[in-house]
Order: sequence, then structure tokens, then C-alpha cells
Amino acid sequence: MSDKFHVYVCARPSDAEILKRDLCRSPAIANNDIGLTVLWNQPSASIGFAQAMEKASADFLVFTHCDVYFPQCWFERLTWEVNRLARIDPNWAVAGFSAMTSSGDMVGRIFDTSLEPITRGLHGKALNAPIPIISTDEMAFVVRREAGVFFDRFLPEFHLYATDFILSAERAGKRSYGLDMPLIHNAKAQLRAGRDYVRSYRYMIRKWADRLPVPTTCGVLTSNPFVPPLRRLRIRYKAICRPSTYSTLRLSDPSTKATELGLPHLLAAPMADNFSLEITAEGVVAWNTSRS
Repeated sequence: MSDKFHVYVCARPSDAEILKRDLCRSPAIANNDIGLTVLWNQPSASIGFAQAMEKASADFLVFTHCDVYFPQCWFERLTWEVNRLARIDPNWAVAGFSAMTSSGDMVGRIFDTSLEPITRGLHGKALNAPIPIISTDEMAFVVRREAGVFFDRFLPEFHLYATDFILSAERAGKRSYGLDMPLIHNAKAQLRAGRDYVRSYRYMIRKWADRLPVPTTCGVLTSNPFVPPLRRLRIRYKAICRPSTYSTLRLSDPSTKATELGLPHLLAAPMADNFSLEITAEGVVAWNTSRS
């Protein structure tokens, strides 16, 4: 088993079948090449993951959801990507796979079953190199343990903890990056913004009042009091009036979809490249590559 990566997921007993169908079916996890720790019945994601970090020994910690499937070659590609990141920025903190830049652009590619009626394939923007981000979807992200950034145990519920972690890293002078690491998110559409999300949102607005607005994959974090209710109305309108734009079905076998999409081929680690990489004054990764 590799000691370079370790995967953590929060779950409840009702998630057991989803875990078995998706995350535990990921080849590297199923073959015991990558360790998996299931954190059962946690009071919040931040509390569970903070406790996990205290005991962690792997270099890179992957935090994910029960309904994520990491295709064949995913961790081999992640090895290549974190090695490249180390050359670009040895002090990086977080890497996300469906992430937002500070200008509000979504970067990274995923297959999301809930978006299938619209995307009909991979969703997101392909990247030739890592790009600085300000937030990432919680479905999966990786933390460099030695960055010395930690989860906020006071952040309630199971939302926005990745964004909070990235903002904490930024405050500590460390950057986070989006990577092109396609995976399967075998999720149902979210058709209601629940009170749990509202609690997380309000905590973030108070905590990061001097840093707002912050774009996320669920919408912009802002102190504008009209934005959250309008967002809830849009979600309900979509749920009731536009059912053709989302799916509530899930894949019975995500490995079949991964093969159909050619994800193992997309994830195959590139040949050795000669890199000239830097972070410009504008915060953009510039690069020149040539195959050796």
C-alpha cells in the first residue's frame, strides 16, 4: 500500500451502499494500493477531517465524498501532478479537481451524473498546467499535509469546508491550484438548499467578511443578503419547472462509464517533459513544455 496518499470520507450508515458502489470500487482503493479511512457519524465534515489530519502520516490527504469514483490510473496521474506542483510551488496547500479561479472561471473536468442531461460527457475546463484557485468543490480535493493548514472545527455541517481550507491557506501565504484530474461524481441533483447549507454559508460570511466575494461551484459567497434567498428560489424553480435539465438517476457501475469516456487514457501520466514554469504577477501559471 502506498504511503504517499490516503483517502478520507465522512459517512453515515445510510451511505454504506453508495460507498460500496462508488468510492470503494475505485481500482486503487479496491486493490488496497491506496488506504481509505471512513469517518462514521461525524458531527461535521470539518471536525471529522480535522481529527483525521491529527493522526495522518501520508504526504497527501485526499478528502472526498462517498459517491466519487476514482478511475484506473487516477492516483498514478495524481502522483505526476503533485510532483509537477512541487516544482512550480513547493509550498502549495490544496489541489482541487472542479475548482473556481478568483475571476469566477470553473476549471478541471468531471463527469457528474446529475448534470448529464446538459453536459452529455465531461463537465468543466481542461487544463494544460495547474492554475491558481480560490475555491473547489468538496467532492474531492487533496491537501499537502506539510503545508500546515488545518480544518476549522467550528464550521458547521458538511458544506464549504474546502473553500474555508483554501482561504485559510491563502491567509497563511500559501497557494492552491486546480488540476485536470477527471473523475466520476455519481451524484443526484441537489433540488433544495437545506438549512444545513444555510448554516455553513452564514458561518463563512461572518468569518470571511473582509475577503468577500468568493466564487464557489455552488454560487458566490457574498454579504449581499438577497443572494441566498434568490439562489434558493432558482433551485426550487429548476426542481419544479425544468426537470429536463437534471437527473436524479445514478450509475450502477461507474467503472463502465469511466471506460466509455476514456478516462484511463485521459489520466495516463504524460511522458517526461521539460518544464519552464512560473507564477506571474497576475497569479497565472505560465509554462512551456517540450516532450523529451
